[in-house]
Amino acid sequence: MDRYLREQINLGKNIRAVRKAAGLTQLDIEVRTGIDRADISKIENGKKNIELYTIVKLAEAMEAELHQFFPKKQSNKQ
Repeated sequence: MDRYLREQINLGKNIRAVRKAAGLTQLDIEVRTGIDRADISKIENGKKNIELYTIVKLAEAMEAELHQFFPKKQSNKQ
């Protein structure tokens, strides 16, 4: 798996985690953003490439900050 695909999958997982932490369903996000629930599912499963505009819309719908979708990676260096 190439790095781009891994990052896309990780982004989707992070978006799902933020949505769930906010107590929202995919249907809630669909209503708030106009993004089809099927597309939200594809995004969360790393199967759909998304633009920055869509990432911003999702963050606004979840009342989240963009950085929550991109958590810092733990460094193995000491």
